[in-house]
Amino acid sequence: MKIFFLMLLAALVFGCSDSKHDDMELKISYVLPEGRTCQTYLADHFIVTLYDSEQRKYGGEKKILCDSESPESLTLLVNKGFYYISVVLLDKENMWQSYGAAKVEVNNDTEVTVNMETYLGGMIFFWNAADCSSSKYNLAMMSVDLLADGEPVKAVVWGEETEIRNFQIPCKAGQFEVINIPAEPLYTAKINAYRQNSLAGESRIAYEIPDFVSGHGQNKSINIDSYKQILVSDMKLSWEFDSKSIDSCETAGITKVVASLVSEETTVSAEQKCNNKFADFYLYDIPEHEYTLYLYGISGDDETLFESSLEIGMIEAGSIGRDMLENKIFLKEK
Repeated sequence: MKIFFLMLLAALVFGCSDSKHDDMELKISYVLPEGRTCQTYLADHFIVTLYDSEQRKYGGEKKILCDSESPESLTLLVNKGFYYISVVLLDKENMWQSYGAAKVEVNNDTEVTVNMETYLGGMIFFWNAADCSSSKYNLAMMSVDLLADGEPVKAVVWGEETEIRNFQIPCKAGQFEVINIPAEPLYTAKINAYRQNSLAGESRIAYEIPDFVSGHGQNKSINIDSYKQILVSDMKLSWEFDSKSIDSCETAGITKVVASLVSEETTVSAEQKCNNKFADFYLYDIPEHEYTLYLYGISGDDETLFESSLEIGMIEAGSIGRDMLENKIFLKEK
């Protein structure tokens, strides 16, 4: 028994130690323009920030002093995955002097080089990432349009020049940086928020920022929540059979139930299997119109055996997430 116990303990110890090898080395080298050093910028330190695949901070910021022996690189232990990298060179007053960014996929030990440039200025759009949850606004993706004097802005985003038109970023990221762009043009921005990770369907919230200028050599922080306009509503719909003599989907002879909100301009629908649990329907992204609600009970050969309607009237925008509208309807035999 004692020998068995020791063998089991050894197996557990070595099994746990193997899990550490899941970490991989990511070496980040950041290169200033030729002939320039920290001293050229009268700078004090670098800040290196790693972000995960949803552009959320991963492991916090790393500060590297300019007087260290080798301030031009940093090696981190990370899990396999896709990462975004930001490197900033700052002076003692935390004024930005140089900036670089890149993105990298890590499948094994990896090296990546971030080319730094003299910093012109930029902007950081930020929002409360907690608002993305289904209990609040139920948002998955933000789509950004940034214009300068009426034309789409081209900027380097994560090391690649990109036109900021329908630029998509996960809502969970909580912010979006546009860096190293001229300070003088008048900029305008519009950000649309969607429930799914695509531009399909209605925008749930729009944020429109009127004319502004970027930071002169620094970042202008813009809280987009100050410009929020909710464009749609959601509805939770409960239902049951109109007759107490019908107590199951089998008794009714139906296999699925379909709910549709219909107006002259649009239709919002959802369907579910009839499974005797009378599960609630959730109708999302309802534009502001007058609606009639229809509920259908459909058989296995697609024949509508049950049908009900309910005049809803005007649904105004603004009731989404935890503030969604609620209704109930009884399903009647045709």
